[in-house]
Amino acid sequence: MSVLGTTVFKVPKLGETGFKIDQVNEQKRKQAQQQLQKEVDGTGAEKAYMDNAMGLTGIYKQIADSSYDVFRQAAVEYERTGSASAETRMKQAAGELTYSVTAGRSILDVAGKEYVSNKANGFKDVALSPEEASELYTGFTNRTGEVIVKNGRVMVKDGDAFVPATQSTYLQSSVNMNNSLVLPRTVKQGTYVNFTTFLDETKGAIRAGSSVGNASSRVNTLYEEKYKDKQFQSDVLTAYAISEDDGLGMVEDPTKISAEKLAEIADLASNEEIVAQAKEWYRERVLGSVPPLWSAGSQGSGLSIGAGTSKDLEFINNTTVDFTAMTKDDKGNWMIDDKNVDQIEFDSYAGFQSNLQGKSYTDAKKFKYDIVGIGVKEGRIFADKQAQDDAGFWSLSSGKQFQKRAEKMTGSEYSRLPTDTRNLLKMKFGKDLYKMLGLKSEEELKNIEKDVTSQDNNESDDSEQKLRETLKSQGFSDEDIEGIISGK
Repeated sequence: MSVLGTTVFKVPKLGETGFKIDQVNEQKRKQAQQQLQKEVDGTGAEKAYMDNAMGLTGIYKQIADSSYDVFRQAAVEYERTGSASAETRMKQAAGELTYSVTAGRSILDVAGKEYVSNKANGFKDVALSPEEASELYTGFTNRTGEVIVKNGRVMVKDGDAFVPATQSTYLQSSVNMNNSLVLPRTVKQGTYVNFTTFLDETKGAIRAGSSVGNASSRVNTLYEEKYKDKQFQSDVLTAYAISEDDGLGMVEDPTKISAEKLAEIADLASNEEIVAQAKEWYRERVLGSVPPLWSAGSQGSGLSIGAGTSKDLEFINNTTVDFTAMTKDDKGNWMIDDKNVDQIEFDSYAGFQSNLQGKSYTDAKKFKYDIVGIGVKEGRIFADKQAQDDAGFWSLSSGKQFQKRAEKMTGSEYSRLPTDTRNLLKMKFGKDLYKMLGLKSEEELKNIEKDVTSQDNNESDDSEQKLRETLKSQGFSDEDIEGIISGK
């Protein structure tokens, strides 16, 4: 009988073999998934979203968030299957997400710069109040819309239909009302919209009148003759339309008229009744101003500097002007003290039109006042000062507070008057001007004017620096800031 061999053969365990195969397959799957993930990351879509999402608002945030959801779903599907169709959908979603967030951010950034640059100059070129401009900007950036996902694409309601968001007017590259902040611009008003401009041209006729009635008749004749001019008719209609003094009150701020509003006013020319009302309304304001002008001209020979222009100084001889002090009532509120009235009789006096007045002077106690005219008494020029605040302003000479007060004009006060005003005063007083301001020489006056000009320039530089700091704090680049400052 043969003996069995002693060699042992080890049979592999099937479970262990299967496990090793699974490990290999899992490793291959992870490597493949990592490769797919790299392809997804390589689109840059997720990074674009993360970099810009915080700066998006309103409908642009709606579109971006929906686009991100679509992209993530497409990316997960591609990572799961790796199919060519899934890859196509993922890449399309990536492209639309990237475009949506970058275009949306760019549109909002441009709107922000438009608002900030106009705010920096006081909205002087915008036919809106600062409050209205702010509301328009806020409304533009925060408005929302109807956004849906259909067949794996983000759709937005644009007009009456839903269209792919990237093809909507909200994200178009060409300027339109949906992707641009439009602050309506002001337009230059006609010469005679302010009726005082026409009135200034008639002062010669008023002074030549033998009586108030005769002066009014002369002015009325000039008015009828002037009204034959089409542009003058247009200015009369505009004045009536924008005025809240028994006019139509079609604008909130008569100094700011947009092109659209001006076109609306021009359309009124076809309404004969309104045109007739405007003509009579303008005539009433012109003729209503004749009596005081004729009376003032008849009080003395006087002298008119710059007559017939919008920069006219008319000196009336032997004029008495009242100036009242301020007092506090029982509640501590400032009020005019009727019992404390000073009367000053000037050898000659001239009131300043608004464009010739000295604005925003500050006295020793930080009260603000304007210089609204000048008087001459005993060879010395007095400034007619009018307070800007209810509390009046402080008088250095009397130690009291006044709403209106005449005091000897200083060289510094004179030097801060508008250039046109100073030129008119030089025409009036000639080489005696420095003496009438209490100065020792013409050279001293020139030096004061130079110092004030230099100070004004420095204040302008300070204002520009503050604007730069504000824009910097809001995230504007140095290049953007330079563009805003320079107006480019």
